[in-house]
Amino acid sequence: MKIEILNHTGGVKAFLGGFSTEELSAKIEACKSGECSCNCDPEMMQKIESIDLATVDGGATITITGDVDAQTLAPMMQNCLIGEHQ
Repeated sequence: MKIEILNHTGGVKAFLGGFSTEELSAKIEACKSGECSCNCDPEMMQKIESIDLATVDGGATITITGDVDAQTLAPMMQNCLIGEHQ
């Protein structure tokens, strides 16, 4: 499991090694509805305009558009995505 999160124009882009888009999609939906088992922040979710998932070699990428930055999202994503795998 590996997560790389970078700022990019209008939001952030993340590479998630060892994850499937299906698994990530389910976690994203849980965060959007406020039913996640981790510390997703409803206020943060409101700042996000769109979340695009793509499958790549060795994992998936997520492009998040909105008023967000890597520094803020990285700890949340680490906790929500990797915390359950430890």
